[in-house]
Amino acid sequence: MMQKIRNLAGIVLIIVGIGLLLFPEISSLILNIKSEQTVSELKESMKKDNQNDTDTLYEKSLDYNEKIHREGQTGLRDVWSYQAAPIRLKKENDTFGYVKIPKMQVKLPLYLGATLDHLKQGAAILGQTSLPLGEKNSNCVIAAHRGYQGIPYFREIEQLQNGDTVIVRNPWETLRYQVVDIKIIQPYELDKITIQEGKDMVTLLTCHPYRGHGKYRYVVYCERNHGQTITGKKEEKISDSSKDKIRKEEMIRYGGVFLLILLLGVRIRKMKKRS
Repeated sequence: MMQKIRNLAGIVLIIVGIGLLLFPEISSLILNIKSEQTVSELKESMKKDNQNDTDTLYEKSLDYNEKIHREGQTGLRDVWSYQAAPIRLKKENDTFGYVKIPKMQVKLPLYLGATLDHLKQGAAILGQTSLPLGEKNSNCVIAAHRGYQGIPYFREIEQLQNGDTVIVRNPWETLRYQVVDIKIIQPYELDKITIQEGKDMVTLLTCHPYRGHGKYRYVVYCERNHGQTITGKKEEKISDSSKDKIRKEEMIRYGGVFLLILLLGVRIRKMKKRS
């Protein structure tokens, strides 16, 4: 009887070990399912929204964009400014659409204001940066975690290259942007994420490197075509790339899972023989 209990305990421990090794993938899957659900609910709410409400929201959003452009984004000073919601919505979840990045295989709800709570749930539009309306003289800066507290939304951002597509769905239309430049900046270099005169832009922002407490910011500049020729800048080799670290972590985890599955199989076979 004791031997059977020991064998069962061993099997439970192996299963727990497999779960711990696969935790990042399991966590990512759960987060993606929640994100997809939020995006689906958002699409449905967009269909049901009253036309007068959406018209009012558009006017409010347009006024906000024009105001920060006119004032030179003087309110963009520190972390507190970009955590603040650009505008207030009637709905409690503060979602303004979603962002889809095919190359990274992610689709995330867009929240207003880069608060800790919003960044847990999806991507967030930084306060004092533009709302994505498809207008010139705008730069919507979208931030997301790439591994902090197990939240991997922008983990694979280094896969993006010049010419790749970034899609933003606001409450009125779908906007397509093209990657034109990639940089690594210091957290305090807010002038690197401001509006560029005459351009309609979306800028993706996350911590860099993937490990090491993200002391830098990885920035992907995307531009929308308004009939002009869009040419990406010459791509520079990114220092301290996280690609190899991410792949090594995956190999170690999957290798560990494979060995534990083999051990589990051996344990189960032994139990069957003894019974």
